[in-house]
Amino acid sequence: MSENNTDSKFQDRLVNFLKSNIKLIIILLVFILLILFSFSFYISFQEKKHLAISEQYNNATILISQEKTDKGKILLENIIKEKNKFYSPLALYLLIDKKIEKDQDKIIEYFDSVIEIKAIDKENINLIKIKKALYLFETKNEKMVIKTLNPIINSDSIWRVQATNIMIDYFLSNNEKLKADEYLLLLKNSKTIK
Repeated sequence: MSENNTDSKFQDRLVNFLKSNIKLIIILLVFILLILFSFSFYISFQEKKHLAISEQYNNATILISQEKTDKGKILLENIIKEKNKFYSPLALYLLIDKKIEKDQDKIIEYFDSVIEIKAIDKENINLIKIKKALYLFETKNEKMVIKTLNPIINSDSIWRVQATNIMIDYFLSNNEKLKADEYLLLLKNSKTIK
């Protein structure tokens, strides 16, 4: 009998609580539904945006293959500006590989824009920096090459050894054996530490 009485009291309290807080409960439920709807909308929007960028990239490659490079270039530049973690680097590489953009300063600007994309993980950013350094070899801008690769060399990145080897090759190709030896020593020391 006391168990029934306890259950009844609990049910009465619950009903009273619900009645007295009905407005709060409704507001809370509406708020939760709004959050779910907003999140769903955001995901859908991002998917559509990614698909549109994908179509732009495909159109750009078709235009370039049809030797309509000016129109393709415009699409590729727009893709880089979108800062898409997948298609922006691809657009940059296509601009470089097909020699569509001749202005080295613009290419470096595009590299910097891609490197700033927050959605790209650290190791892929380091790989893009290595590609930037390889591109910078043509400009013979030693300061920029060093500025680009030294953060990788001084980190625990999986690209550390490759970046160091690139610096060695860079200085050897410029007949700067002393600087190359410094990086070679750094490379040897890093291998003995591990």
